[in-house]
Amino acid sequence: MGEPFLKKWRQAEENIQFIIDKWVKIIILVERYERRQQQISFDNGKFAEVLNGFSKLNTKIYPDNEDNNNSTRNDVNVNVVVVDNNENYKQDFDFNSSGDIININQCLNSIGEFFNKSSQVLIDESYIINTKTLEKFKNYLDYLNSLQELFERTKQLSINQIDLLDKRIKDQEIKFKKISEENPDIKGGELIKLRQSIINDKQEIFQQLNKDWLIKQCCLQEFIIFQETQFLITELWVEWCKDRLKCQEKLVGLYDNLNQEIIHDMPLER
Repeated sequence: MGEPFLKKWRQAEENIQFIIDKWVKIIILVERYERRQQQISFDNGKFAEVLNGFSKLNTKIYPDNEDNNNSTRNDVNVNVVVVDNNENYKQDFDFNSSGDIININQCLNSIGEFFNKSSQVLIDESYIINTKTLEKFKNYLDYLNSLQELFERTKQLSINQIDLLDKRIKDQEIKFKKISEENPDIKGGELIKLRQSIINDKQEIFQQLNKDWLIKQCCLQEFIIFQETQFLITELWVEWCKDRLKCQEKLVGLYDNLNQEIIHDMPLER
């Protein structure tokens, strides 16, 4: 492994925990956003319920002269006394003789239907996001955690005694050389032991170097495979935006239909 790769490896290892913390907060915010959509859906349902109750009661304060059988309008007149300059005179008028409150209530019913439909739209879209898209947010978090585990596993597996063995070999070689020069015949048995110890340590270093190389290669391959997960970021955000866009388009359609209906049918004056 070259130095440029090792530098990138160290940077990734140093920042992985910060990245995980940020992504956890993103998941929390997405969940909170979707819960707000669910609350709006609930409020829309309550809106429809309250509007329906209001339209049933408002005729008590805005009485209309039309009966439920569409019979002819009764001429119900009320005498209102208006005092002006100490002169009394009477003005006759009909209670809602034009049926305005009926038209208003019909539009209120349409508004209630809008809230019911929008509530269902929000519920459907929120269900899709919570069961599909949000899971992808959490799956990406699993990949980040797996990368962190890779760094920790690499540290644990990379522990070896190569430096210690190398130092011991050098010390033994110095000792072997010194004994050989002083009196090799007398201490021949000790020289054989030193020679065998040096050989054993070199073999151990060779095995540990092979093990270290294999560990690094495996970790390298895992890190390379992890690079593909960057496209999951694109996938999940594109999916989230598409789902939200579909929801907003449906809501805009409902708003447009409601707007056209109440503009033309809801009276503003007699």
